[in-house]
Amino acid sequence: MVPTYFYFIYIFFPFISKVMIDIEKIIKTIYDKTKHIKSGKVASYIPQLAKVDPSIFAISMMDCDGNMYSVGDDKKEVAIESISKLFTFSKAVHTFGEKEVIKKIGAHGSSLPFNSVIAEELSPTHTINPFVNQGAMATTSLFYKKNKEDFKEKILHNLREYAGRKLRLGRSVYHSEGATNSTNMGLAYLLKSHDRFYGNVKDSVDVYTAQCSMMVTSRDLATMAAVYAKGGVHPKTGKKLLEKEEVTYILRTLRPEGLYEYSDIWATKNGCVAAKSGVGGGILIAIPGIGGIGIVSPPLDKHGNSVRGIKAGTSLSKKLVHHYNPPKDEYVCKITHEKKEKEKEKPRGKKKQQKKKKKHTKKKDQSKINKKTHKKKKEKHTKKKKKTN
Repeated sequence: MVPTYFYFIYIFFPFISKVMIDIEKIIKTIYDKTKHIKSGKVASYIPQLAKVDPSIFAISMMDCDGNMYSVGDDKKEVAIESISKLFTFSKAVHTFGEKEVIKKIGAHGSSLPFNSVIAEELSPTHTINPFVNQGAMATTSLFYKKNKEDFKEKILHNLREYAGRKLRLGRSVYHSEGATNSTNMGLAYLLKSHDRFYGNVKDSVDVYTAQCSMMVTSRDLATMAAVYAKGGVHPKTGKKLLEKEEVTYILRTLRPEGLYEYSDIWATKNGCVAAKSGVGGGILIAIPGIGGIGIVSPPLDKHGNSVRGIKAGTSLSKKLVHHYNPPKDEYVCKITHEKKEKEKEKPRGKKKQQKKKKKHTKKKDQSKINKKTHKKKKEKHTKKKKKTN
């Protein structure tokens, strides 16, 4: 005799596998459509980044259950660069709390480049926000320790926790950036003069440079993004890295600033989907309740974002949101969901009104019947009285 669960698998497996195949198909289709894009140039202001192979291209996605879908050069590494800012900022929010981070780093917008001296001077906080170099270096400096190796390990270990594996430090990138970081040093000393830097400048900038030099694949970026998609819980390790409320604040702060000067255009095209890019050619996208996307393609646009990454990321995030609809929770846009809920409730309301009407009519009819019965009884009683008399 065949066990009952075999019938369940037989009936439902085609639908389960269809969902999985669809995601793979979507990613493959988008990959094929965008792989022929030749525009953009690799970052050249850091000598080592200028040597990166511009043909590298990979798209990966990890859903909230830890399933990975991937296509292209998904084992080839690039420097994480500015994407690392998100994870140090997340650690700061988790360690010091939202209020303290707002007070010490701020959350102001900036239409100027991510390493602008003018932006730093014009901003009332000087640190601006955690996703420009000024605010990112100040965020790293919050964890300053006199023992530089301990300080560095604390920051790099945090990145490894999100990736769920031991990410390696790209030493050639690290040394190349260290030899050309005079602008960052200048920004950090300027912050120190405004009392907006919280550790030794030289050591803090060096550790910041190390965090930006960690090497990641598209799979790593998808995994790291999936932590935010799952409300702060790592989909593979099960470790809780952030509270849901912290994820809410982090993603809200990221949305308007994650893609440099292109952030506002991204927001108009993709709504509440948060993304962060780095000049190494990586893009990370977090879609709460659905999953994380990681894209690697080194050629950049004028803003410093991966050309293929922006194109592929927009298409993939739109398709996933349209296909699955983000669930109702505190870190997803609720408007569409609430409208649907209200529409569902409308006919129920009408039914209730109709029921009430029917009930009221029944009561009215019953009242009439009672009156008639009472009248008849009265007449009967009168007749009997007359007979007696």
